[in-house]
Amino acid sequence: MFELGTFIVSIITFLILFYFIQRYGFRPFAKVLRARYDYVTLQVTDAEQSRAQAQKFLDEQRQLLDETRHQVKDMLDAARVRADEQGREILAQAQEESARLLEENRELIERERAEMLSAVMQSVSSLTVELSEKLLRRHLAQEAHDEMVKEAEKILGELVC
Repeated sequence: MFELGTFIVSIITFLILFYFIQRYGFRPFAKVLRARYDYVTLQVTDAEQSRAQAQKFLDEQRQLLDETRHQVKDMLDAARVRADEQGREILAQAQEESARLLEENRELIERERAEMLSAVMQSVSSLTVELSEKLLRRHLAQEAHDEMVKEAEKILGELVC
């Protein structure tokens, strides 16, 4: 059954209890919840900022890496060009040296040829003088003279060949 006095006492007790719970229970609990909410929000904001900074740093590092790769490629290209130029220079120097040596050898051969011809001419002249002396000393007949000329020609032929 329903009693009005008990009902009113229950309502008053409920309201008093609700007031104390709200004042000493819900308000501190709401403050803790609010502080926790603020802390989580701050952590999320910091995490987003850190992620943005990390992304920015990553982009900078990628850009630096690309620039470094480009510089290395340029350096390698320049080194290849220098190597090609040096190779051409070395080849040109070798060709010049070869031409110089060839010319020196030709001159040496020509000098030796001239010396040999001079020696042959000297031998021919000494043989001619020797032959003339023999002819004048012996006063030989025509046949002996022809024989001596043939002998001189034979000796000259051997010297020239």
